[in-house]
Order: sequence, then C-alpha cells, then structure tokens
Amino acid sequence: MATYTKTIQTKLKSITHVSGNAVEISSVGDVSGKLGGLIMVRFGRRSATSGNAGVNIRIEVSSMSSGDNGWFPVIVYTTAFAACESEAVSGTASAGATTISVASTTNLVAGDVIFFANGTAANSEWARIKSIVTNTSITIEDPLTNAQTSSTIYDAAEIYPPISIPEGATRVRVVFDGAGFTQNYAVEASLITIDGIA
Repeated sequence: MATYTKTIQTKLKSITHVSGNAVEISSVGDVSGKLGGLIMVRFGRRSATSGNAGVNIRIEVSSMSSGDNGWFPVIVYTTAFAACESEAVSGTASAGATTISVASTTNLVAGDVIFFANGTAANSEWARIKSIVTNTSITIEDPLTNAQTSSTIYDAAEIYPPISIPEGATRVRVVFDGAGFTQNYAVEASLITIDGIA
C-alpha cells in the first residue's frame, strides 16, 4: 500500500495581529515539486465595533517560478463585519483548560467560533464554544493551547474549510485584504503539502 510523505503545518502566516484598514500578505509557499496539499485559513476579531466592510481573503496561486505578476485567486472569502461580542476572560484560564470564566455570556451561544486575543499574538488562539453557564463560564470543545488569563474573547471568528492546491500551481500565498475593514483583526494561514509517495 502506498505511503504519502507530507510536510505538516508550514506557516504561510503565523498568527498576526493586524491594524484596521491594512492589507496583510503571507509568505509564498513553493509547491512546484509537490503532489498536492491544503491551505488552511483562520480569521479573528480584535474589536467589537463594526468593521464597516469585510476582509477579503484571497487564496492565490501562480504558475510562475518567481515574480509577482502571475497571481490568480483560487477562492475569495469575505468575512462578516457587523459588531460582535467581546468579553474579558475572568480569573485564571490556564493552558489545557476547557472551562473559561467570564462575567457575561450575552450574545455568546454554543457553536460559536471565538478568538482569544492575547497580548502576545503568538499566544492568541481560536476555539469553538461547546456549552455555556449563563454569566459564569463557557466550555470550549478542545483544551486551550496557551494560558489566556488576561485575554479578551471575541465571537464572530471564522475558520474556513481547507482549500486544495490546484495541480498546476508552482507557488501559493494568502492575501488578507482589510483595506475597507476599519477595526483591528487577526489572521493565520497554514500549508500542508504531499511531498511524495513511497
């Protein structure tokens, strides 16, 4: 039976806190010698105020080995931009915790994707609410990777289905076009490639 060799979780864009009205472009992934792969993208809010317009997230490919005149969008996601809920984490939220104390759960519902905006961007993270104890705590589906004791939770975060890399692509990148999004936001883009078959 064939065995695939893969490169796991190359970061095209590590978790980055982006200012409002800004465009953020990931690094370029060289897929010229790859058999395929997936691009995975996440978006988070860092302000509860309306962004006035969505962030356009373009997953782009090029058939050229170099140069910037050959990028074509594979898919474009446009984020929501309406005002969202923000809530400070109260008490201690240690790495590994699934129950997070909050003073208010207004507008938070089970199934919501949330973003923990940490003062250190690399320690920020996404989660999905599993259940809620009204105005006491939320329980998330998976344990926290990082301590989030002094973080702020924002709902209206977005995690997109993975996108397959087109067979003819030689390079890939992700553009987060927030030129019309007036509030601070956060992004991340990862790349998994199939390198060969043994």
